[in-house]
Amino acid sequence: MPLHHLTRRQALRAAGLAAGIAAVSGCAAPPGPVGARAAEPRPDRLRMLYATAEGNLDAVRTQLPAFRERFGFGLEIDGQPYDALQQRTFAELAVRSSHYDIMIMDTPWTPALTRVIEPLAGYLRQPALNDLAHVDLGDFIPKIFYDTAVYREETPAAHFPATGAPATTEAISAAGFDIYGLPIQANGLTMAYRKSLFDDPAERSAFAARTGRPLTVPSTWDEFRTVAAFFTRPAERRYGTTWMAGVGDWATDDFKTLLAGFGGDGHLIGDDLSLRFAEEPGERALAFYRDMITDRPVVPPGTASASWDETASTFGAGLAAMSMNYHSMKLDTPSLGKIGYAPVPRGHATGPHFGTYMLSINRSSAHKAWAYRAIAWLTSAPVQLEMAKAGLHPTRTSVYDRLVGDPANPDAEFYRALRATLSAGVGRARLTNYTEVSQAIAVAVNTAATGRAEPRAALDEAVKSVRRLLAAAGYEVSR
Repeated sequence: MPLHHLTRRQALRAAGLAAGIAAVSGCAAPPGPVGARAAEPRPDRLRMLYATAEGNLDAVRTQLPAFRERFGFGLEIDGQPYDALQQRTFAELAVRSSHYDIMIMDTPWTPALTRVIEPLAGYLRQPALNDLAHVDLGDFIPKIFYDTAVYREETPAAHFPATGAPATTEAISAAGFDIYGLPIQANGLTMAYRKSLFDDPAERSAFAARTGRPLTVPSTWDEFRTVAAFFTRPAERRYGTTWMAGVGDWATDDFKTLLAGFGGDGHLIGDDLSLRFAEEPGERALAFYRDMITDRPVVPPGTASASWDETASTFGAGLAAMSMNYHSMKLDTPSLGKIGYAPVPRGHATGPHFGTYMLSINRSSAHKAWAYRAIAWLTSAPVQLEMAKAGLHPTRTSVYDRLVGDPANPDAEFYRALRATLSAGVGRARLTNYTEVSQAIAVAVNTAATGRAEPRAALDEAVKSVRRLLAAAGYEVSR
């Protein structure tokens, strides 16, 4: 499911909540004495604050009976839509409320929250606390784990210098980092296409006659542009592809995916706060984006205001041959054929956008040992595999191996594409005000995509806005 869809007003509200967290973080409850945790009394229940559609709440709820059987008490889930969830999370942590034991975290929030959620390295080292589930950090997809869960509390803007090797507590601690949650739902950009069009003999013949090569699912951005142009036939109400160019995080995610593909830093902003998005690869990526939307359009009308919701509807109605989104897609009628999935095309490099939710422990919880056992169980391979049957996007390599290798799984192709994204993708910059920064970049992307400004000029305006935002948040901005 989509990660989030913040308006400008919502982004500003999130920044205000982050400021509230900063004001109290110095007096937040410290981590408890690890040695005493294993003997913590069994609670009568645990409470968890969770996302609805974005975190696939329905899939998690399928495991509540098994949870009660395993733990001997219940898990009470408070599901909230994204904007309400974000407000509740920050508000609860700002006042050090102990109401929720477990809280789902979206990656844009975590840099502002590392002082009020519980570091887990000490728990992972205690066999007595790992008695109900096998955590196995090395089974998490490395990029997902490092991007989502590994932080340095004093400098949360820093990414762990991951090598792609499976995660270990020892290596993370040795580098001065800790683990602030366990990933549960991974959302990454994948490409969907209409198989009936790509398999149609008449289409294949026409494409070969026009281009001199076979019609195949595109694996590079140049191929993508060619195939999209071929299928664009406005008189037939058919277009080559969709993009999410409306002002919102979706446009930023489109741009950062292309930026990485064109050889830039898909994080947009470096750990040293350098504004990497405005460098030369960003200008080329934005020009490519505009070319498909305005200069030589291969997209449906309305693309300049589209989010992932409109994009999914457009593809579902059969108006586009290809599309990209963060979840599996559906076609409105059987007559439109079947959907195929593939990794997002690559350019000089690759780095499709991803973002992951993790389960974290409220540092003020009175039941932290049991909350740890609960998140270890909920994110374990057997439980993730069960939840995947209800649509969860897993975070573990072994679960994808099972899903992709099962010939009876109708979603195997989607999970294969999603795994490719999660293995090669790029997450977000670690900023306490990322939502505001993302919004400023989205404005620039939309301005260029609609032809109201040249890509260079749009990026230069974004640089001014982002510098102001970073300075207001207390960052010393690199030149």
